Amino acid sequence: MADRALKVVILAAGKSTRMKSDAPKVLHKVAGLPVLQWVLDQADSLGALESIVIIGHEGDRVRKAFENRSNIRFVTQEPQLGTGHAVMQAKEALAGFKGDVAILCGDVPLIRPKTLQLMRHMHHSEEAACTILTTLRDDPQGYGRIVRDGLGRVRRIVEQKDLISQQEQIREVNTGTYLFDCEKLLPTLDKLGTDNAQSEYYLTDVVPQLADGGNKVVAFACDDHDEVMGINNRKQLATADGIARARIMDELMIEQGVTIYEPATTYIEAGARVGRDTVIYPHTVIRTGVEIGQRCSIGPFAHLRPGTRLGNECKVGAFVETKNAAYGDGAKSGHLAYMGDVTLGKNVNIGAGSIVANYDGETKHQTEIGDNAFIGCGTVLVAPVKVGKNAQTGANTVVPHGKDVPDDTIVVGVPAKELRKKPGSNHA
Repeated sequence: MADRALKVVILAAGKSTRMKSDAPKVLHKVAGLPVLQWVLDQADSLGALESIVIIGHEGDRVRKAFENRSNIRFVTQEPQLGTGHAVMQAKEALAGFKGDVAILCGDVPLIRPKTLQLMRHMHHSEEAACTILTTLRDDPQGYGRIVRDGLGRVRRIVEQKDLISQQEQIREVNTGTYLFDCEKLLPTLDKLGTDNAQSEYYLTDVVPQLADGGNKVVAFACDDHDEVMGINNRKQLATADGIARARIMDELMIEQGVTIYEPATTYIEAGARVGRDTVIYPHTVIRTGVEIGQRCSIGPFAHLRPGTRLGNECKVGAFVETKNAAYGDGAKSGHLAYMGDVTLGKNVNIGAGSIVANYDGETKHQTEIGDNAFIGCGTVLVAPVKVGKNAQTGANTVVPHGKDVPDDTIVVGVPAKELRKKPGSNHA
């Protein structure tokens, strides 16, 4: 069974009522990435042939957000009549499939790939028709309970509103994540009913159908509550974001050899890359997609936005913001600078208070600064413009758009005018 194919069904049709938001819950971000992207990555970690995403509320926005992702199919659930009804919408996509089906919740982003892989290993080794991801909670209020028989076998899941008194004390709870044998799952979906406290089609009702039919149902326990937490409101979103970012920083510090002096005040999003022996000082923000080389110095109070790429031994210091900025090896912007839509050559030095004025009110423009250039304090480079190799601007210089600074040239003033060629240059 270890080589069985797998498809994943992701339940993402919720209305975000408790989020108090016009946006779908699964598009809110955790550590810089949409919640649903984390769940799709979980599916990828299992080697899924296809992810079938059940959408509903603002479904077109969800579809558009992931339109460039491969191996994904969207299915609309309308009206929304419960988790069982949601999975019913995937029947056509699963018809004739003879492998495993994982059911993942679109608002549970923190399950580690290793947990899912171990769960699938148990599913195969036990030759189970259904494997449920469970956890033990001291306060199980609000969760569906795992009900076992006298031999410890899983017999059913009872939702909170349907509990009888003795079941309220059960500490083992359902997390909403499952693995099924697809050929065992599909026939049971047709037998689901709405005879319950919420008058909905419960996916959990599949469990007693399988167990009572002589099929094996097992539970795989997750001992980390953080992994299986769902996001239902803004407070839980913030909690999940903090957990995800703490994991990112742990990975950088422990596995990648990065120094982060104050993780509590440092914000690093998923997908950022940071090289060995780089030092990150407090109150630094590093966004998704940023790439930082080795032996760099970042912060304090630096903000590296998407598209930033730093070579080795670069410095982005206090109160410096970068966006779509490429720094060559040894390039430095020590303090109080804005570098947007700019390419810095090797060993460029950006003086305090300097900015690249990249936006003319309609379009963003590019700036190029050549190797070993020195940009004096308070310089404004009005894009599009080029500053040549070994060139220099004086303090408070304004270089207008299209007025390029030649190699080996010193310019000063407003607007910039040539002062002289640098000693030793070919133009002297």
